[in-house]
Formats: sequence, C-alpha cells, structure tokens
Amino acid sequence: MELSRDKIERLTFVKYLFTQAGVQKNLERPLSSSAILTIHDCVECFLQLCYEVTTGKTKFSSQNILDTYSEEINKVLLENGKQQIYKAYIKRINDLRNQLKHSTIFTDHKQIPNLYAETEIFLSDFSKLIFDINFEDISIIELLKDDDIKQHLREAEGYIQINEYQKAMWSIGKAFYELEQILIKVEGIYGQNLLRPYHKINYLLKYNARLGGNPLDRDLIENLNEIGDDVNRLQDEIQNLKRVLSLSVNLKEYMIFKLEIPYVTKVSNNGVDFRFWIPDEDRNELKEYKLEVVRYCLNFILELALKNQ
Repeated sequence: MELSRDKIERLTFVKYLFTQAGVQKNLERPLSSSAILTIHDCVECFLQLCYEVTTGKTKFSSQNILDTYSEEINKVLLENGKQQIYKAYIKRINDLRNQLKHSTIFTDHKQIPNLYAETEIFLSDFSKLIFDINFEDISIIELLKDDDIKQHLREAEGYIQINEYQKAMWSIGKAFYELEQILIKVEGIYGQNLLRPYHKINYLLKYNARLGGNPLDRDLIENLNEIGDDVNRLQDEIQNLKRVLSLSVNLKEYMIFKLEIPYVTKVSNNGVDFRFWIPDEDRNELKEYKLEVVRYCLNFILELALKNQ
C-alpha cells in the first residue's frame, strides 16, 4: 500500500512517541508512569491512521476512543480474514491511563516495560498488516527539516544496518557539526557571533615586546606562563559552557555524548571549498563502538535537532 506523505509523517510521529515512551519507562518512580500517557497517545494516533486507511472514513469523536477505533478496524480485518486487535491489550492501556490521569495512581514499575514490549509487538504486527511497512524501518529522521543533517543521519543509519559502527559515528559527528553551527550563532549588536571560539592569549607578549626592558627571572617567567595557561584554560571552559548552554541540552547527557563522539570539523585550503576533516579517519585509526553507544549518540542528535527546528 502506498501512503501519502501526510500519512507517512503521521506514522513517523507514532514512531517518535513510541521512542519517547522508551525513554520515559526507564525513569524512576513516579516519572516512569508518564510512559503510560505517551503509549496511550501513541496507540491512539496509530489507530486513528489505521481507521482512516482501512475504512476510508475520517476520524471521529468518542469517549472510549481506543475501543471505538479498534472495534471499527476489527470489523474490516474480520471481513478480510486477518488478525484482529486484542481487546485485552486495549483495555489494559485504557485502565492504566485512567488510573493515572483521573486518580493519580502510579503504575507499578514492572508493568511499564511489559506494556512497552506489548506495544512494540502491536505496532510491528499491524504496521505490516495494514500498511505493509516494517515498523522498525520507520525513521524519525524524516521529520527533520535540515537536509544536510538529515542526510548525515540517514548515512549513519545505513552504516548501523551493516554493522559499520565507526563510520556511523563519523556521520553522526558530521550531523552534530552542522547542527552546532546553527545553534551557536548568537549575533551581537554589530553582527558578531557572541559564541565565537576563544583564542588563547600570551600574557607576557606585551612585556617581551618592550625595548630595553630588563629580562625577567627564568623561574618568574615559568610561573607567569603557568598562570597564563590557567587563565586560558578557564576561558576555554567558560566558552565551552556557554556553547553547551546555548544548545539547551542536559549537561550530563552532553558530556556522555562528547566523550564518545569523534572529533569532526571542516577545513579549507582556499577559504571557499570546505570539507569535513576527521582525524581518526585521516590516520586510519580503528575504534570499536558498541551498538548502544552509537544509538545513544544518534538519538541525542535527533532529539536536539527536532527540539530546535
């Protein structure tokens, strides 16, 4: 079945909600219960789309929206002799959602991963059954607006599929470089970038340039140079902190990301034609990355890009 671009975007949004629920389910109580609300929204959006595609009708209002959608969809599936949506699963989502939303009864932490796993099976089964699409192949990357960032992350996903994790990290690094250049542009009153890189200063340069000045004691020069180095380091840390704050990210998550992501920048020989330069790639330095690390870095960039577009 060929879906319109609008329906593909809606199906991708379902994948996004499901991914968010995956993050929420790992939070501590009571925050982990927020996954229940997200799963409910995710399934509601999915059933609404399934209803439109299977019946050719538009969405409608109902108090028991999940029940109504699933019943109408099941009528069509039954006529075609296909697998039906389990009412027990729909009832469990409704019950947990109503307990939380109307009575503030937090869900037992053990139930949330189970419901999440059931939801993954449900979305996988009926994405294939109704849309002839593999749910795991749906990429949230398609929600991005910037073509360069989107292309780099597509490349990363392609490398992940063939287990080329280092190349995937290089592509993720390229995506982060492009995104960071967009987000750290803060213009001052004269158009200058207030978050421009800080250049180190030689604090003895003025004294050394004086004509006829008496030379300083060697130990004093070494001590002054160390003080200058400390000042420069502090300036670097302050500048880096300002850059991180401009990205509006969780500092701990950012530190984990920066610890893993390879260094990627752009260079030019003539000031016009820029190309990516990755030292690890240039030196043919091989590094082993675990899949969960690569996924973490990709999701970090994806969340940051979606939040700021």
